Amino acid sequence: MMIRKAWVAAAMVCATLISSQSASAQAVQPGAPLAGEEPVRYTGPGKHSVNLSPLGLLFGSYNINYEYLHNGTHGVLAEAGFAYSRNDDVTTSSLGGSAGYRWHWRGEQNSGFLGANVGYASGSGSATIDGDDFELDVSRFFVVGNIGKRWAWDFGLNLTFRIGAGYGSWDVSTNSSDPGAREAVQDVQDFLELIPIALDGELSLGWVF
Repeated sequence: MMIRKAWVAAAMVCATLISSQSASAQAVQPGAPLAGEEPVRYTGPGKHSVNLSPLGLLFGSYNINYEYLHNGTHGVLAEAGFAYSRNDDVTTSSLGGSAGYRWHWRGEQNSGFLGANVGYASGSGSATIDGDDFELDVSRFFVVGNIGKRWAWDFGLNLTFRIGAGYGSWDVSTNSSDPGAREAVQDVQDFLELIPIALDGELSLGWVF
């Protein structure tokens, strides 16, 4: 009888231990922080980035942009730029801005991304017709899609590249009724619309913080 009671007591102790361990396993999920521990947080590059393109020195297009990256994935972009171009008879310059969205598919700054931008620019142009110079007003509206890659390092530096294309329209106008001014408008319009689509691009250096 004593042996039987001992076996019953041992079985009850084992059942209690098993039940306690099962409850503990259910309370602490895999990967969850233990009591008193801080949850693991991303400590890489920050949410903000400011980039400047040095290519303006070569191509006459100077751009600066700011991006806020939410939750490592959704980027909101604001960009401002100045563009200057010319050939033998036509010169144009414009100042504009755009707003955009980027989806960073790796969920961090150091990632490839898909994006879209919509923007507007305005400025002036001039054309030489039979030795006479005519001053014109120019404006542009564009919507583009793009794909790119950002290389970002923990100490803050980033290199960003993107290419894209979409819809763009130029409007060239003049208040003059001179026939030469009308011809100048057409020449500038043809010059600006030499490429029938809006092209988008970026190769910039910046800082993440």
